[in-house]
Amino acid sequence: MSEEVGEILIPSDRIAARVGELGRLLADAYTGREVVVVAVMKGCVLFLADLVRAWPAAMDIEFVTARSYEGTRPGDVRLTLPPELAEVVPGRPVLIVDDIFDTGRTLSAVCRQIETLGAAELKTLVLLAKRRAAPREPPIRRPDWVGFEIEDRFVIGYGLDYRGRWRNLPYVAALRQKP
Repeated sequence: MSEEVGEILIPSDRIAARVGELGRLLADAYTGREVVVVAVMKGCVLFLADLVRAWPAAMDIEFVTARSYEGTRPGDVRLTLPPELAEVVPGRPVLIVDDIFDTGRTLSAVCRQIETLGAAELKTLVLLAKRRAAPREPPIRRPDWVGFEIEDRFVIGYGLDYRGRWRNLPYVAALRQKP
């Protein structure tokens, strides 16, 4: 394995079990309603695929792209929303799915954009949420559902990357940085 892949924090079997639990939770939460799932790409691609397979319901799946990191440092949030969202969101429940809640700026930016489209209800789900000692900048929207809480470390795997690499790892690991 590469020098960049550090300690495995969440092994694939724990991820699979938790994603199954989240699928059942969402099935209960959205019984009888067709949800618009808005996935924040690229980081949530593996999580999304496993999640929707664990959630047997009719749903629309749409994608937005967000970029907010320069290497390992948060930068400005840049969003791209497809025009189709304006057709499928109004009057429907929307679930935004993202890979990680770090500063909260990406999730908040996506929520603000989706709210302008007239969703009947807006909820959020993230695979990972970092525990942080320092308070986040207001106004930050907290996720409604979290797969795992983790320490404030840069992580890779299961969709999360470092400079475009390591998304394909079947587990979540810490990034080992060179001194």
